[in-house]
Amino acid sequence: MATITVIGVGPGKISWLTKEAEHELLLADRIFFRTAAHPVYTWLHDQGKRLISFDIPYRFKWSRPGEVYEFIASALLKEARLRGNAVYAVPGSPAFMEDTTRLLRLHGEEEQVEIRLVHGISFLEFALAEINFDFSLGLQIVLPLSHVQQGLYRSDISLLVCQIEAQVLPLDEPRVDLTMKWLLEKYPAGHPVTLIWTDGLPDYKTGSKTIPLTDLAREYGEGRFFASLYVPPR
Repeated sequence: MATITVIGVGPGKISWLTKEAEHELLLADRIFFRTAAHPVYTWLHDQGKRLISFDIPYRFKWSRPGEVYEFIASALLKEARLRGNAVYAVPGSPAFMEDTTRLLRLHGEEEQVEIRLVHGISFLEFALAEINFDFSLGLQIVLPLSHVQQGLYRSDISLLVCQIEAQVLPLDEPRVDLTMKWLLEKYPAGHPVTLIWTDGLPDYKTGSKTIPLTDLAREYGEGRFFASLYVPPR
């Protein structure tokens, strides 16, 4: 049976790779990456590995949101059927908010392709550690467009909004002010929220800042790596 191995390469530093992920990457003859904008991609490239990224398809004029992920999943399934296997690397964890993993699992069985996951560290661990989160409060993990815009959450339970820039149409510029606007429908303007992000190269240090909700767009600025927003209960 053909196999696709989906490997989580973590949220930044090469040292955050699991031993299993490192072993699988070094064993592979060629590796597909959802994006080349990751230190593990550069590390493998320097070792002479044959790497193929899906960065260019992100620039295509897709007719609807999410279509690029369907393209990636289809390409990987075809690769596995033709060659017997494919190795696919994704930032963070393949099991946490990764649409391509969901689509591969959805279509793998009907295509007679086994989908195997090699787990990695997600940004979630760093985000919750940064704010010293108390799990006794409960936690909802949501996305702006899928959940916040639709009101599919409760304001009396802690909220972690991931990938906080919202993009309504495929060609729209991602905007954090939309996420702020939708949250303001349930929370007062002065409600304290905590912006959590990663500084990126070279250290990938996690940072955070607590601000009034109404200041989110201004404080966010031009964008931050792996940005999330913690919203405490009302």
